[in-house]
Amino acid sequence: MVNISQKKAVHVSSSILNAGPEAELQACIQEQSFVFENAVAVIERLEKAAKDRQLGTPDSISQLQKSLDQVVAAQQKVSASHERFAQTNANLSPELRTTLGRHEGLLKTLIGRIDHLQQTFEGIRAELTPQLDVESRRRNMQAAYLQSLKTV
Repeated sequence: MVNISQKKAVHVSSSILNAGPEAELQACIQEQSFVFENAVAVIERLEKAAKDRQLGTPDSISQLQKSLDQVVAAQQKVSASHERFAQTNANLSPELRTTLGRHEGLLKTLIGRIDHLQQTFEGIRAELTPQLDVESRRRNMQAAYLQSLKTV
């Protein structure tokens, strides 16, 4: 999945080199939308694994971190592009307004999925903490018993 995102980013980046500020901004926003969609997909896989009480793939959390790093990088590109566009004092075109509307929806979805994933993990932690406490207590008692046998 990361490879697809990187290929898309390279394609979009090379295509905006000679574009005007609005076209550059629109391309950056579309690229960021693609990154948002990828991040949502990673989060959905983590949520499914957590819901099914599976460990998921060993690199799931690192995939999430990479995906969130890509979100930050894409935001930096959009911010720089937006600044260049703002300097032109141009009005938003209908196409850019449409792109921004779709993008806003994706951002809300991404934030909602992140919040839901956090709640899911907090719920699992709350469920597992008592079990871990019992297991820890059992191990401590067993270690104390073995220690007492050694001294007898």
